[in-house]
Amino acid sequence: MPGMALKDVLVKLKLVEAESADAASGKEPPAAQSRQSIEEILRGVEPVPVERFERQAQAIPTKDKPPAPRPGGPAVAEGGEIPDFSAIYRAAGVVEPAHGFTAFKVLEILSSADFSDLPPKAKAAALGGFLKMNPGGPVAISSVIQDAVRRDQALDRFEEFLRGKLTSAADALERENAKLQAEIDELARRHREAMAQNRRRLDAERARFDAWLERKQAEEARLHEAVAPFVEENPVSRN
Repeated sequence: MPGMALKDVLVKLKLVEAESADAASGKEPPAAQSRQSIEEILRGVEPVPVERFERQAQAIPTKDKPPAPRPGGPAVAEGGEIPDFSAIYRAAGVVEPAHGFTAFKVLEILSSADFSDLPPKAKAAALGGFLKMNPGGPVAISSVIQDAVRRDQALDRFEEFLRGKLTSAADALERENAKLQAEIDELARRHREAMAQNRRRLDAERARFDAWLERKQAEEARLHEAVAPFVEENPVSRN
């Protein structure tokens, strides 16, 4: 799961301070203690319910009137563009921490020239020291982890929301298609019956015509016979 990969990376950032301190004393940090530490951090992250996006979703637009955006709600109207990540975060209630060090801000710092060439552990240790010396007050790595996890959860829940809308739309369209197919089948059945009836009418007309031709030929034979004694070349046709 992509969210777990991001979480694992940020967990390493949290653990590096303990690892650095223990390394100086020649001790290895216990794995159970590290896991407990991240569990405690994650307990401070309130889950994002999928219903939050449903409540804040835009109304479906009409052809001549686009939907009005709702404050804090992402644009999720049928047939519209999927909202950008910032709108998703707002809809999920993710707010930037007061100290301003979001996961993305930390990523920007880690990507800077001062940090980019450092090995991972040294990079994390340097960042930890940088955050402790923040002029506005020390910043705990735990708050950065929580920010990343909140955003990750918002994206995961929004994915669930979109999948739910896709499933609902697919079900509705399948029902509509089934209804249309039933109408097509019924119309085709009626047309086949009408065509069969037309063929029967034509067959009846042909039968009447053939019967009349037989009578016509008999009638012409009689006329031909009537004038035959009086002419060398009989003018009465016998088709």
